[in-house]
Amino acid sequence: MKGILVLIIAATLGYLSYQYAYPILTGFVKFEKHKKPEIVVAPAPKPVKKKVVAVVETPKPVMEQPKPAPAPKPVMVAPKPEPMPEPVMDPNAFIAPVIPSIEEATKNWTDLPQSAFPRQVTMKRDLELSMKMGANSASTKVKSGGTMFAVGQDGANILVSTSNTSPMKGSVSIDDTDLKEVLSKGYEVWKVTYVTTLKKAHEFKLAAAERAKNAPPASKASGAKAGNDKPAKDKDGTYPLLLTSMKSGQVTEIKPAAIKEWGEPVLTDGVWTVTVKYETETMFGKFDTEAQAFVKNGAVEKWIYTGSGEVVP
Repeated sequence: MKGILVLIIAATLGYLSYQYAYPILTGFVKFEKHKKPEIVVAPAPKPVKKKVVAVVETPKPVMEQPKPAPAPKPVMVAPKPEPMPEPVMDPNAFIAPVIPSIEEATKNWTDLPQSAFPRQVTMKRDLELSMKMGANSASTKVKSGGTMFAVGQDGANILVSTSNTSPMKGSVSIDDTDLKEVLSKGYEVWKVTYVTTLKKAHEFKLAAAERAKNAPPASKASGAKAGNDKPAKDKDGTYPLLLTSMKSGQVTEIKPAAIKEWGEPVLTDGVWTVTVKYETETMFGKFDTEAQAFVKNGAVEKWIYTGSGEVVP
């Protein structure tokens, strides 16, 4: 019985020594307590996804035979237009002169020719005019629509009077009267008449030249008489017989200094005609015109305007 008790006490002491004394002793002598081996379970391997690399084979280029290039389409080129032929000018055609406007002819109404006066005008507004004659002066009232006489120019204004012979004159603006309208209307009529006269003169000259070309010699011409010689022409191109006619006052409008061109004498029905081109003064300025001297038996019978046939004063 004692033996069993001793065994129990020894077992108890051994167990207590192992539990409490043994760790202290192992810590001192650096012994590790016997541990139970740990069983480490390795994790299940994760499935590895395989990457599938698609290998694309590049097809080798196939050498094709080059196709023939299409033939270029023909380009339609429009033919160049043929140049228009230059108009053939008739050397005998009448060319109308370039006539300036009335504003140009009068320098914008600041230089009216003396032939524009006297002229009756209508007043456009009521005016009180101071009329003067020398040292004397008087006032007069003119209603709009009343008439006066334009008798001259005073710078940018015009001089008016109650009559075309009265010595009393007053100065008014040209725009206070209808003088511009009166002169413009007359100018347009004159331009038509002037061009028509020049055209007739041109046609007359052509006809006269044709007659002279086909006329028989002067000595045998019909109507030619002894002493009806061709007018003599001086070295400077003038005709002494015609100059004498001008200086004697047979014609007053044509002045020797104003003549620009002397024509050749033409014999028609026993009468010699000499055409002269000269510059004449009109109410609208200076213009070229033509006249003819009729010569027979060594004397100038008359002067007429070429074309119209009117006698030149």
